[in-house]
Amino acid sequence: MSGSPLLPRLRSLRERRTIGDPVTTPAVHAALDLLCAVPVSGRHDEDLPDELFDRVEDLIRAHGTDDIAELVATAVESGRATMGQATVFLDVAVWSGTDNGASLHSTLDAWVRGADDAVRLALALHHAYYPLSTRAEMIAALTRIAGRFPAHRAVCERLIANRPDEPPSADRPRA
Repeated sequence: MSGSPLLPRLRSLRERRTIGDPVTTPAVHAALDLLCAVPVSGRHDEDLPDELFDRVEDLIRAHGTDDIAELVATAVESGRATMGQATVFLDVAVWSGTDNGASLHSTLDAWVRGADDAVRLALALHHAYYPLSTRAEMIAALTRIAGRFPAHRAVCERLIANRPDEPPSADRPRA
């Protein structure tokens, strides 16, 4: 079984969960805990509290980068945040950072390309953007994901149907 192609992937996932845990400093832990404590339902039509924006900015500052995607995914995995909360956190992070979500979107795109982690894939698919830089790449990836993960079929089909033919803008918002 040592020659199994699955073993390197399992080792990689285990290392990411332990050695590569993105929550490494007390300041990041504290900022993430405060963010997760903000009451957010996860519905996209709700008015978001000002405190949410403040806590996202605090987490970005404590982490030292606009890309808080791994931190938020870790919060979901540990039960500190729901998937709905996490989606809202990432949507707010795009507007709270300094790079209009470029670094965050790069991470989310990698999660879509890999499609090997249920939490990360769900976060990427439900974030308010069109994944991947070209429509053709997105269609190929989402078609593969929809076939492999029936639970994501509807969102994949919606993203494919709604993405415009022309190149997306720099921040690739959804229509």
